[in-house]
Amino acid sequence: MIAVSQGAPKLTPGSHEWYIYAVHIIGKINRKFYLYLLKELSYILLLSLAILTFILVMSRLGKLTDLVINRGVDLKDIVLLIVYSSPPYLTFTFPMAFLLSTIVVLGRFTSENEILALKASGVDLKCLFVPVGFVAILITIVGLLNTNMLLPTSSNRFRDTLLNVVKKGVAVDDKEGVFNDTIPGVVIYIDKVDVQSKRLRGIMVADDRDKNLKQTISASSGIINLDPVTLDLSFLLHNGSLHRWEKAEDTYRTVSFRDYTFTMNLGGMLPNGAIRKRAFEMDRKELRSAMSKTEDQEQRYELLLEIYKKISVPLASLCFLPLAIPLGIKRKVEGKFSGVVYSLVLFVLYYILMALTENMGKTFHIPPLLTAFTPNIVIGLFSIYLLHSLNDESRTTASQMVKYFVVHYLEKAK
Repeated sequence: MIAVSQGAPKLTPGSHEWYIYAVHIIGKINRKFYLYLLKELSYILLLSLAILTFILVMSRLGKLTDLVINRGVDLKDIVLLIVYSSPPYLTFTFPMAFLLSTIVVLGRFTSENEILALKASGVDLKCLFVPVGFVAILITIVGLLNTNMLLPTSSNRFRDTLLNVVKKGVAVDDKEGVFNDTIPGVVIYIDKVDVQSKRLRGIMVADDRDKNLKQTISASSGIINLDPVTLDLSFLLHNGSLHRWEKAEDTYRTVSFRDYTFTMNLGGMLPNGAIRKRAFEMDRKELRSAMSKTEDQEQRYELLLEIYKKISVPLASLCFLPLAIPLGIKRKVEGKFSGVVYSLVLFVLYYILMALTENMGKTFHIPPLLTAFTPNIVIGLFSIYLLHSLNDESRTTASQMVKYFVVHYLEKAK
């Protein structure tokens, strides 16, 4: 309730000065209300964004538990892996957090009769679009920057950090007189290490990765090389012997050598897909370059679709804008946690719709541009329907509105 100051000038109702003063007072009240709403939205938005992103990031880092616990990874590397893992999930948590925060905040306003006070004052509830729309535009801009700039960069940094973690875990050229079993199924022993030349002496490698083939290699000297691209760990050995037992034929072989190269790939120590750069991790230039290098039409379709999704997914916040406001102010009698439920259900439906349209697009050869934006179009059409009853004072709940929309659509479809 905002009271008029006693020091306000006495004006004749209907006069030009009276209208100017009224506009001034209304503008002042609107500014206070907008700032108040933005403040409440900011708190819930940042909190929900942090929680949702943390949950999704932890689900990915769970695959790195073995590297973190058993490989002696530094705290700095762990923090970097968490930070670099965030942008891929921020693509979805930005619009999700916006939807959740808007529904929760407006629902609380409704339960505390603040929305009712606005209606009683003759305020059109469409004014809510000013502060909420500002947040939606801001989230959309940040989301576009994330998918087109931050995500590709962070993915490269994540991959580089993960490779460094693996290199530290398998580094055997700085450990003398130690049996190193960091690599699953392989034990490496080095007697002496020349720090300057990195030349090794007294090398023994026991390889039990294959149950049907066990081999032990010993050499007087050698060098170890790790390819950072393919993750091939190569032993360039000199003056040694190879002892091999083949279980299938029950055969034992011994070979002496002057020069021998023993190679193993360490890709199995990383989570699936950690090295290969996936389409959503590429920037637009890389996606177009990949399209020009492939003749596979299905792969070209997926790459082009990914280019459009870098725009369509961040724009989901703007599509949720006219949907979140009616759902927020219509849930007074449905419980305090209904806003969280609504936002999660709606975003899951949006995600399912996105996956469904992608499959249909590939099957029926729908243009990638239409495929990428179809979920936004569907959400936008549903939002327009809900806006019709925005200023309606009936106590229709959000779930009843959705139910009525479905029934009405089915009747029209008959």
